[in-house]
Amino acid sequence: MHLVTDVRNIVETAPHVFVYNRTFAEKSAAADAAWSELFPRQAGYFSHPSLAPQRSTFSVFHYLHCLNGIRQGYWAVHSAAVAGEKLNASSLPMMISAPHVRHCIDLLRQSLMCNADLTVEVKDEAAGGVHGFGEEHRCVDWSGLVGWTSAWETQTKEQKEQAQKHGGEQMHHHHD
Repeated sequence: MHLVTDVRNIVETAPHVFVYNRTFAEKSAAADAAWSELFPRQAGYFSHPSLAPQRSTFSVFHYLHCLNGIRQGYWAVHSAAVAGEKLNASSLPMMISAPHVRHCIDLLRQSLMCNADLTVEVKDEAAGGVHGFGEEHRCVDWSGLVGWTSAWETQTKEQKEQAQKHGGEQMHHHHD
């Protein structure tokens, strides 16, 4: 969907220093909860009279959904490899299926190229490269974005019914 209005004026940006947070990379209930907390309550789908009259989401929520799917897929493969098990592609959940992961990898590649972060990272000679943490970036105010989106979130009738069946939890789905 092409949005005529420049949405970058709905939230502020601010300097932010990246700090390593291992939780988001782990295979754990705490990691799953941390990923869920990144999203607005109803997964970020919203309608807005001028910005998005049809039910829409910001691309960043799709990208995070994709990155989380790649994380889940990595740990599924890692666990199977460590246990010496074979994975049956037809029994994998859609979130970690090959078509979905391929879709996500290319989407994230294009997003990173489109929204190139030009923060300069100084090489750590002892480590032989850069680690990406400790440098100041210019970032969207995440809580502001989530707050704005939450104020305009919408659900379809089917999602409301599904949420009631599953204790209120909403899933963020995109297909390849």
